[in-house]
Amino acid sequence: MPAPLVPSPLDYVGRRRFAFYPPIAHSEPNEWLLGIGERAEVQVVNAKTGTEIWLSRQYIGAVTETSTSLVVGLTQPLDVRGGSVEPRVKQVIELPSCAQKAGPKLRSGKRASVVEIRLQSRGKSPLNRILITACAGAIVLALLAALVTATIRF
Repeated sequence: MPAPLVPSPLDYVGRRRFAFYPPIAHSEPNEWLLGIGERAEVQVVNAKTGTEIWLSRQYIGAVTETSTSLVVGLTQPLDVRGGSVEPRVKQVIELPSCAQKAGPKLRSGKRASVVEIRLQSRGKSPLNRILITACAGAIVLALLAALVTATIRF
């Protein structure tokens, strides 16, 4: 026996006006009426302009009723382009790197206006002096121990 179908959140909207959250980009004002619905899509009509768009049910989230309005949540930000609804994608414009612009200037023989950074010599550090002295002492002690054991055996 098949399980009963779960009602869509839009079944609670009826003929009332509602707003989408987040608002659908390029479809102002954000005031909508529910049109006809199919199994995979639902038609919504802009209450002010009369623009009809079809939304896939996968984008429809929860319905929330406040004291003054009805809000239909969207699962992701949407955008209207050419009459169709698509997920909103941030456009990234790749800028040319600074090295490409500064390339000819650097080849002209002029030095770049960068402050030189010199690393301090690590040999003058007190910790390095202690480590070097300890290593040298250990080597000398090992040689002395080897010399003593060699003379005792003979």
